[in-house]
Amino acid sequence: MEAIRYYVQGAFQGVKVTPEVLEQQEELIADLTAKVGDLVAQGKSEEEALGVAIASVGDLSTLVSEFEAVEETPDPVPTASVYASRLDLHVIAISAGIGAAVMIGSTALGALTDLVHSGAGFSLLAVLAVGIWWVRAAYLRYQESPGNVQIRDLVYKARFRRALATWAGVAAAATLLNAVTSTDFWCWPIWVAGGTWALTVKVEERLVERAEFLAPSAAVSEAV
Repeated sequence: MEAIRYYVQGAFQGVKVTPEVLEQQEELIADLTAKVGDLVAQGKSEEEALGVAIASVGDLSTLVSEFEAVEETPDPVPTASVYASRLDLHVIAISAGIGAAVMIGSTALGALTDLVHSGAGFSLLAVLAVGIWWVRAAYLRYQESPGNVQIRDLVYKARFRRALATWAGVAAAATLLNAVTSTDFWCWPIWVAGGTWALTVKVEERLVERAEFLAPSAAVSEAV
């Protein structure tokens, strides 16, 4: 009966297929088939006979546990060979540009609405200076090795979650500092800068598979 074979094979699901396992399955199938045949000969229907026969062998989990389980192979991580310094320069320049635009625009809006407090200009300039240094460092790396090729994992959800957690910590610290110093504004550019770091992950995700950043796989010089 096919139902018996399905039942036995289902009980052994997750077990590595070996000659011993196949032999054990065939023994169980033969035993159950014989029991069903005997019960049908005694006047039971096939369905009743099958239920009684299966109940008679009991729980197969103990028997199955004696055999080696199938080793689970993790899903392969998608990767791409990219011109790393070129990609990083574009990612940092775009992210820093967006962050700077948000900070400058918000500062201008704050000035128009009298929300700018003392120290806002200093903190804004300090953060913008860090952003300029960040872009310049990426540019120098590109100038030094424009053809540098790396293998990048194309997995961004975990990275983005970590970046968001970092951003949340920065935002909380900036908010606490605002409260401690009894100000409403001067720390907020740091809050925006933390969001810019998280933004780099999304920008890279958008750019990484564009043709100008992809390199031949054979040209890999450094894996990350």
